[in-house]
Amino acid sequence: MARTLDSKGKSPTRGRAAGDDGPLELPHEMFSQPGMLALADLLPVLVAYVDREQRYRFLNKPLAEWFERPRTEILGRTLEEVLGTAAYDVRKPMIAAALAGDRQYFASDFEHPTRGPLAVQTDYVPWINPADGSVQGVVILVSDVTEQRAAERALKESERRFRRIADSAPALMWVTRLDRTRDFVNDAYADFLGMSREEARAFDWRGRIHADDVDRIVAESIAGEASREPFPLEGRYLRADGEYRWLRSVSSPRFGADGEFTGFIGVASDITVAKEAELELRAQVDKRTAELAASEAQFRAIFDTVLEVLVLLEPDGTIVQLNRKQAVWRDANPNSALGRKIWDAPTLQAYPQHIGLMQEAVAAAATGVLFNREVKMEREGVPTAFLDISVQPVRGENGDIIYLLFEARDITELKGAQEQLRQSQKMEALGQLTGGIAHDFNNLLTVVVGGLDLIAKRVEEEKLKRYATNALAAAERGARLTGQLLAFSRVQRLEVRPVHVGPLIENMRPLLRNVLGPGIEKRFALAGQMIPVMADPTQLEVAVLNLVINARDAMPDGGVLSISTRLVELAGDAVLADGDYVELAITDTGEGMNADVASRAFEPFFTTKEVGKGTGLGLSMVYGMARQSGGSVTIDSEPGHGTTVRLLFRAADQPVAEHAGEEEVAAAPQARRRARVLVIDDDPDVRSFICESLAEQGLKVREAADGKSGLDAIAAERPDLVVLDFIMPGLSGAEVASRILAERPDQAILFVSGYSETEAIRAIAPNAPLLAKPFRADALAKAVRSALERD
Repeated sequence: MARTLDSKGKSPTRGRAAGDDGPLELPHEMFSQPGMLALADLLPVLVAYVDREQRYRFLNKPLAEWFERPRTEILGRTLEEVLGTAAYDVRKPMIAAALAGDRQYFASDFEHPTRGPLAVQTDYVPWINPADGSVQGVVILVSDVTEQRAAERALKESERRFRRIADSAPALMWVTRLDRTRDFVNDAYADFLGMSREEARAFDWRGRIHADDVDRIVAESIAGEASREPFPLEGRYLRADGEYRWLRSVSSPRFGADGEFTGFIGVASDITVAKEAELELRAQVDKRTAELAASEAQFRAIFDTVLEVLVLLEPDGTIVQLNRKQAVWRDANPNSALGRKIWDAPTLQAYPQHIGLMQEAVAAAATGVLFNREVKMEREGVPTAFLDISVQPVRGENGDIIYLLFEARDITELKGAQEQLRQSQKMEALGQLTGGIAHDFNNLLTVVVGGLDLIAKRVEEEKLKRYATNALAAAERGARLTGQLLAFSRVQRLEVRPVHVGPLIENMRPLLRNVLGPGIEKRFALAGQMIPVMADPTQLEVAVLNLVINARDAMPDGGVLSISTRLVELAGDAVLADGDYVELAITDTGEGMNADVASRAFEPFFTTKEVGKGTGLGLSMVYGMARQSGGSVTIDSEPGHGTTVRLLFRAADQPVAEHAGEEEVAAAPQARRRARVLVIDDDPDVRSFICESLAEQGLKVREAADGKSGLDAIAAERPDLVVLDFIMPGLSGAEVASRILAERPDQAILFVSGYSETEAIRAIAPNAPLLAKPFRADALAKAVRSALERD
């Protein structure tokens, strides 16, 4: 049987306690805190918590001991299973009311398994979720009032015994009349106030209530008394020693023998420790919540500012979180993808060709495997991007995969730089190959040109003379081709010096008009700044002429050719150093080229012209000239939209010097007769041609097949002149010259080479002339005379 309590311990009414201040609104997670559990175990009150299914989710140690059962045996069981069906049926209406939000305070009998019939006082307090106001469960406060009931019966027999029992209670107790005067206060009550019983019975409590609580407690007390039902009060009260203590009181109505209302009986417990722990816990929760909010804000700031696109996924591919990194290929509203599978998100829907790959990536990562691919994000109307994507598992503390992390890094610029590097390396390899071929070919042409020259001079028959002359002209055209190959390979050194591009183009205008003809419109947009650049002016003119001829051939039906210059500043270029450059652009409105043809345009011997109309070396020479000048050259072209070739030349640090032209070497009427000449060349045919040509000039000639034997010959007899091949196996011409000049600084040397190694020769022998292969006998004789004259 359940009933509310009056001063005699019984009442026919049941329901909400008088003075009830409503259901508690505390986070139920506090029961899971180890400190709170220990604190609850120390309380003299029997405390439990049941959820909406009426299952015990918490009970303190005193209640478990009261049941005389292990706590683990009770937790998880329902009220009915723990109390028994009979006891549960009595309490069922009250627990239902509490779960509906109405606090229930009642007394009832309980048949204890070992202690027999007991009287208990129970308080059902609804537990409210502050977020949505829903009742999550009920806190049960149980007091075993069996002894109290016995004491009440005893008090009927003896007032003295009643007072002794009341005074022995650790709680403050009092009994009031209808006029609020007190019939009785116990010792704990008087001791708390620090006065006698008589003084305490007449004392006005409002003077001891904390200023922050007084208005609320007075209002709740008046309302509780008016309800004539049990009501609790909770607040801070000033103890006699000057310390405020938290007290929780419960005032219950009492009735006379005839059932008339006669006043209240109250009990107050000191809950300071529990309340301070609760407040501390709240403060810790608030602090931790603020820290978590700050940490989340920091994480979000980092998450949103990384250079990669990051997406956190469930193992099934559902998007949980993502950053806001903007990218041309990404949907403008990334948050619209939250909650969707990544392949159903707007970005992947715009690139359906990658949906299958993404499903494969998620499936692989969900098994614990890192998935990594390079993908090309390509669709109409949006710039193409190259991405390095990965999907990797994220494991929890127990090693299970709890999330997947998708990362996408834009490598478009890196791909472009790699392609530029690959193209540069390819051109470098081609340059080395063509340079070697051109050098060997020059050696062959030296013999051919020299031999044909001698034949043309000696034969008398006109027909044979004509044959020799034609063959000699063809051989010299071959020599010019090897010169272009050497320019491409950058082995043939240019005479790079400061030069103004604008005036150079202006001086070429008459030549360009003749080359282009009247059917092509010429447009010039030359920058006004006179900024010198580093280039070989002769080779630059040849390069411009080659490009103009190519443009003319691309516009057989006429068109527009534009030549422009401008100053540009480069920073972070994959090929060129940072700094100022002058751009020379030659643009035509011709047929244009596709990407494959444009990528091969600088390769030697590659041409799209008909057989006999092009050597395929023009653009190769342009490329070699630009790179050897410290610049670069690029092609922009599309079929049907013409072609633009852009040459970049590094701005010169020095001004343009007055250049009087190459010094002509005056030919001496006759070389010193019987001058001694040593010829050092590893090619026997070239060596033989040089020796025979010089012998015919009346010179005393010796020969050596390599550098070592040449040094031995010099040691045996010092020559007046050493004719030295610059490129030889074993000891190179440079090494031989260095050793000769180390011992004989005044030794006359004439270098011959298939390369134009002007700068290298000047570094070794500043006064030594260079004769480039191939050459005629006359040119050889002139160079020898000049070298002997310098001696």
